[in-house]
Amino acid sequence: MANQGNHSVNNKREDFKKYLNEFGVIDALTNVLADLNGLEIRPTDPLDYIRTHMTEIVKEKEELKILKANYESMISQIQEMEEEIMKLSKKIKVLENYGDESSRSKIEETDEINIGTE
Repeated sequence: MANQGNHSVNNKREDFKKYLNEFGVIDALTNVLADLNGLEIRPTDPLDYIRTHMTEIVKEKEELKILKANYESMISQIQEMEEEIMKLSKKIKVLENYGDESSRSKIEETDEINIGTE
């Protein structure tokens, strides 16, 4: 029975570790602790250092989310503009062809008039 209790506690610990890993908590803590360890002059309040640097990580993630949303919005706008450019290019070609046909018929009419007057 005691063995089952230990097994249950170990399962809970493993689940908790997976949870922390899934959301990047262990990596973030490891990075902050590594930065703290790498300082030549260690701060008098390491907890304050950790708090400060952890919030910087959170701020960076929020900024990254905002930038990613802006990026995706701009990509969407670019695609819409490219589609509009394609449509306008097709219209321009149609109008150019129309202008060419109209010009040819006017030239032919002028030639016919010139031939008749000679």
